[in-house]
Amino acid sequence: MKKAFYIFLILNFFLFNVSKANEPYGLSSINKAELKKQLFLVADWQSKQTAHQKKYGALNWHYATFYIGLMELYKSTGEQKYFEQLYELGKKHNWTTENRVFDADYLAIGQVYLDLFKEKQEPEMIQRLQWVIDAHLERMPKPDVRFVDNQYRREWWTWCDALFMAPPTFAKMYALTGQEKYLDYAMDNWIITTNYLLDKDDKLFFRDDRYFKHQTPNNKNLYWSRGNGWVLAGLANMMDIIPKTHPKRPFFEEQFKAMVAKIAEVQQVDGLWRPSLLDPKTLPQPEASGSSFFCYAFLWGVNNGLLDSAEYLPKALKAWNGLKALVNEEGRLGYVQPPGKEPLPYTEDAWEEYGSGAFLIAGSELLKAIEKNEGPKKGKLLYENPLSDAANIKNWPMEGPGKTEFMDNWMHMYSPEEEGHHVLWCTEDFPGSFIAEWEVQNMETDAGLVIMFFSAKGAKGEDIFDKSLKKRDGIFKGYTKSDINNYHISYYANGRDNRERVVAHLRKNAGFNLVQNGEDGIPAHSEVIHKIVLIKNNNKISMTIDGREVVNWTDDGKEYGAVLQEGKMGFRQMQWTHFRYRNFKVYTLE
Repeated sequence: MKKAFYIFLILNFFLFNVSKANEPYGLSSINKAELKKQLFLVADWQSKQTAHQKKYGALNWHYATFYIGLMELYKSTGEQKYFEQLYELGKKHNWTTENRVFDADYLAIGQVYLDLFKEKQEPEMIQRLQWVIDAHLERMPKPDVRFVDNQYRREWWTWCDALFMAPPTFAKMYALTGQEKYLDYAMDNWIITTNYLLDKDDKLFFRDDRYFKHQTPNNKNLYWSRGNGWVLAGLANMMDIIPKTHPKRPFFEEQFKAMVAKIAEVQQVDGLWRPSLLDPKTLPQPEASGSSFFCYAFLWGVNNGLLDSAEYLPKALKAWNGLKALVNEEGRLGYVQPPGKEPLPYTEDAWEEYGSGAFLIAGSELLKAIEKNEGPKKGKLLYENPLSDAANIKNWPMEGPGKTEFMDNWMHMYSPEEEGHHVLWCTEDFPGSFIAEWEVQNMETDAGLVIMFFSAKGAKGEDIFDKSLKKRDGIFKGYTKSDINNYHISYYANGRDNRERVVAHLRKNAGFNLVQNGEDGIPAHSEVIHKIVLIKNNNKISMTIDGREVVNWTDDGKEYGAVLQEGKMGFRQMQWTHFRYRNFKVYTLE
């Protein structure tokens, strides 16, 4: 009977793929409205299934993974009911974790608390969590990541699943507090576990050391699908936070790319993965939780520029097409292997909270990919200035000791004798949504810093040149911590006191609030012409340099006050900077 069942599964998925083989795997083939509808269906169905809470506990990893998925769904869709659902969960449980404070499985819920705190800012939401995390840092013994013969195996990251549960919680605490000790702990212990559980040749993780010599029925190393899914998703979540300039970041990027390449090799014809990665024939049915995490990792890598879109986006979409076929009309995601530690049999009817959570994480990342691909399009040309001669900027105010000169149809801007910082304002008022573009070239690569201010208005809505506002002279605090509001992006950064910082920063003012560490901006020593495109689509802000995205951020209108809308744009340079500019244009959004 069991043999006949497996033969049926193989035939079923083979026929499914034959029918789908000729379908295009491009983002344009995804209907965004239908995608959201299915994600909401899965989220709502799973939210009603509470039978497992008595068995597993409402704050254990089973449910925490689902809650992480709900939070990602809220972030990608803005559907407020999911935020409220999670907020009420935290209140109900007094923002606690389970009592086994050193067990990674009980730290995963902290990721949700930290995300909720970013919006609500209620101290009690993270007080206990921070106490728990601090307890880890206060321990004196060296980490012991053995699983066998280790009575403290649940107190260290001895099993690969732990890398999804705990490290991102520490990283998020670092992102919230700025205290590097939390990120250091997460990275250092990740590396210790990696050095123990990762097979250097296969680029895959053993679940724990009990499986180092465990072979599958077909004499392959046993690598559990969901276990490796936990690791790959945890890697993506860590790299969302690890600064791109951190000396240990290359380790994580290299591990991610190597692991993704191996996972891609064992993707099956239906786009999904089997419980045993290197021996798919032993259990031929798809495994939805591991497959969801792999799909998420592929999409995250593409969205964040770590993976080649042409190679990995089709694989991700093929996986998504396979996953969505496992959701029934009620919203139940099937073929989820029950809790375990290795590949074991299960059926189409098997579902689990963490499976739905992984599905929501992948689907939310797909929404990001679609929106990134859609991109706003140029509408009506609002303003055009070639910046080719002095008459073009006749009425533009210069604040600070800056000077403009015009040569070869370019506007040069610098401070004579490097006297001081300066800002040159365009006098036009631009709407809350626009596409602006201009060209730049660095004329002095020794040092410099270049910024664009936009959506600039007085704190009470005044025009920034209103005489009631404080006089500005190019000194930064007059623009970031005074009586005007604006956003600003530093897209070239090679300061004399911070050489080759390079990373593009987006800040929201007043307050000098760093809201995003972006990608690398203009290279420190580049002497070529660069095309800059700044897009503000209401609360969504992005910037590209030569078509390469360096900033992409959505202002929630809560954490740092209301979304800034119409206002002026200004070009800022620090005193040792000499750039030239041309072809400044601003469009409406289509």
